[in-house]
Amino acid sequence: MTTGNGNSQMGAGRTPGPPEMHMQTPTDHPQALIFDMDGVLVSSERVHWKAYRATLATAGVDYSWEAYRDTGMGISRENVLMNILGPLEEQRLLELMQLKEDHVRVVLGEEGVQRVPGAREFVTAARDRGLKAAVATSSRNPELFLEAGGYAELFESITCRRDVELPKPHPQTYLDAAATLDLAPNRCLAFEDSPTGIAAANAAGMAVFALATTHPADSLGEATAVFNGFEEIELDSLLG
Repeated sequence: MTTGNGNSQMGAGRTPGPPEMHMQTPTDHPQALIFDMDGVLVSSERVHWKAYRATLATAGVDYSWEAYRDTGMGISRENVLMNILGPLEEQRLLELMQLKEDHVRVVLGEEGVQRVPGAREFVTAARDRGLKAAVATSSRNPELFLEAGGYAELFESITCRRDVELPKPHPQTYLDAAATLDLAPNRCLAFEDSPTGIAAANAAGMAVFALATTHPADSLGEATAVFNGFEEIELDSLLG
């Protein structure tokens, strides 16, 4: 496999997942690619930040971009809200989560969303070569972003926060995504952009390619390889 940070050994730096069945060595030639969404397929972080900012303003919190970058990227909606506001009663949390989703729809309607450069072309080329493809995201409304980004027909399955009890960094999102493809996790290659997502994929027993689109490359060292963008990844090398 081509690597962008000198890590040529599959699984280098990998943290083991709890169940023994996820301790298998990741394959050198995957049968499926599983993509995180935010920061990997679409540049949606500004959309999320603006939605959180509007939501938290109702609680008297001025939520800066820097605060979101440090505390919100790659983290589930409920955890972001509780990390900022502290423990919340269930009804209040549900209200804020719904308000955040409403603001996401408003921002998307006003501004749309940008694709990560080269992402759609990469996924399309992978599908043309016979690889399966799925999405594994902490978003609760990925369909909105994927449709806005022009990805609606490219993925065989989408596993999101609505589908799992335990969000990233727990491996459940990736384990369930692999199951939807009828593949063992070690037959899949994950694409991530955050330390939280990398930890989830590693714990699932997958190799992980990280893209330095939202976090500095030196913070993504637990990935199998780190790239600045899809243009650095040689798809043919994945096929053997």
